[in-house]
Amino acid sequence: MLDFLFRKKTNTIPTLPYTTDIHSHLIHGVDDGSKDIETSIQLIKKMKSWGVERIITTPHRTDETFENSVEIIEPKYLEIVKRLKDESIEIDFNYSFEYRMDEGFLKLRDKNLLKPLKDKYLLVENSFIQPLWNLDDLIFDLKLKGFFPILAHPERYNYYHSNKQIYKHLKSLEVLFQVNVLSLSGCYGKEVQDVSIWLLKNNMVDYLSTDLHHRNHVAALDQFLVSSQYKKMLPLFEDLRNDEI
Repeated sequence: MLDFLFRKKTNTIPTLPYTTDIHSHLIHGVDDGSKDIETSIQLIKKMKSWGVERIITTPHRTDETFENSVEIIEPKYLEIVKRLKDESIEIDFNYSFEYRMDEGFLKLRDKNLLKPLKDKYLLVENSFIQPLWNLDDLIFDLKLKGFFPILAHPERYNYYHSNKQIYKHLKSLEVLFQVNVLSLSGCYGKEVQDVSIWLLKNNMVDYLSTDLHHRNHVAALDQFLVSSQYKKMLPLFEDLRNDEI
C-alpha cells in the first residue's frame, strides 16, 4: 500500500538542488512527522530518489509538546539504521534536533546537552505565534559558546513579513538561514512562497531542505520538482551551503 502511495506518476525524475538535507522529521512516533517505521523507510527512499545522499533528520524539541531527547530518539534511530542496512538502502542517515528556542532549550544549552547537526551547527526555530523578545541576546550567547545558529524556515514566520529589515538584521548577526523547498513550491501559501523567493533573490539563503513530514509533502515536492517554476529557480541555488555540513 505504501509503495503505491509513494509511486511516481511521471517519467521525469525530480531532483533536489543539493545532496545533503538538514531538516526533516523521519524518526517515527516522536513528533508530527513519520508515524511508523514503514513510513520512515519510504520517506527516506523517496529522498534518495530525489538525489539526496546524506540526511540529518531533525525531530522537534519543544517544551510541552515534543520534549524529545537523545535517550528517546536514539533507539528509534538505530531501528531505522538497521532497516536501511537490511534492505540495502545506501544513504548516510543521522539525526540532530530542530530546537524551539524556549526554556527547555536554554536548559539544554546551559547543561551542554545540545546535539548539533555537525560540529557546532545548530538548527533552531522561533515560535510561529510571536517573535522571541530576546533573540539578539540568545544568538549572541550561542555564538559566544561557539555555535553557528541556523534559523529554520525564516520565511514561515508571518510576523516578519511586513518588515523585511528583520531578515537583514538577523543576517548582520551572522545567523544562517534554512528555507524549505516546500515554501518555494507554494505548499504554505503564496505569501510564504513570495518571501522565500525574496530571500533567495537577496542572497540570504544558506541552506535549502525539505522539512519533510509525510506523504502529502512528498506529493507536493514531486509536482514542484518537475515544474517549469522550479526550473526557473535553479540559478538561484548556486551558492547553497548544504554540502558543507
